[in-house]
Amino acid sequence: MDGMKIAIQGSTGSFHHLAALRWFGESIEIVPCETFLGVFQALADLEADHAICAVENSLYGSINEVYDLLLAFKYPIVGELPEHIHQQLIGLPGADVSQISRVYSHPVALNQCREFLAEHLPAAEKIEYHDTAEAVALIKQLDNPTYAAIAGHAAAAHHGMQILQENIEDERTNFTRFLILDPSASEVAGANKASLILRTSHAPGALYRALGVFANLGINLTKLHSRPIRGQVWKYQFFIDIEADQRQLDTALSELSDLGCEVTILGHYKAAEEIEVD
Repeated sequence: MDGMKIAIQGSTGSFHHLAALRWFGESIEIVPCETFLGVFQALADLEADHAICAVENSLYGSINEVYDLLLAFKYPIVGELPEHIHQQLIGLPGADVSQISRVYSHPVALNQCREFLAEHLPAAEKIEYHDTAEAVALIKQLDNPTYAAIAGHAAAAHHGMQILQENIEDERTNFTRFLILDPSASEVAGANKASLILRTSHAPGALYRALGVFANLGINLTKLHSRPIRGQVWKYQFFIDIEADQRQLDTALSELSDLGCEVTILGHYKAAEEIEVD
């Protein structure tokens, strides 16, 4: 995969960057994007070969913007990667935690550290920024010892900044699930997990009957997430992850069609190995 261009939300040292290195290896070129939309647009503009994108966090929950973009662009999901996220409070060398007046980070990272911030930095202003690693670059540029950022070890090392407090996330079980997108994807060998979008009729029991298809086939649902259908007030579609091989998936799709459901396949891929808390 030498020289492959990978679009990520964020920059060098971000958690997206680390996830990309873990999945694709060291010999890649990252295409840093300020927003999630930018990641998908980089694929559309042929500026990147693949993309890796966070879709949910075990503390923060689903990232709704990404689910909407998956529907809009429909780039196939070819894999998933859970990453154990450890957040660090980072500042200028020699900075004093007790003197921190501002904390910059991505809103998801700030959310993951709410308890620490409330207990140790209740008076500090919490400022949302588009990327954890870029927040570290910003406070380095501002050169104010009372400013700090929340990011990972790699961001601190890349920018030559000091970790003022380690592992400040609220829970040890802080995992982010990343999806790997490949616009030119072919069938994934050994696929045993599928991501779908399900639309049912707007009638009593419609969702119940649709979910019954999976239950009757012995298919396990690992996620069920509703999102509004644009242009249809108070009507919803459902993003579903299921554990299913090709035969089970084909049977489920046929039975859902018989019920009048509309199903979009976002990807059929190999499930990640079960994660362990270190």
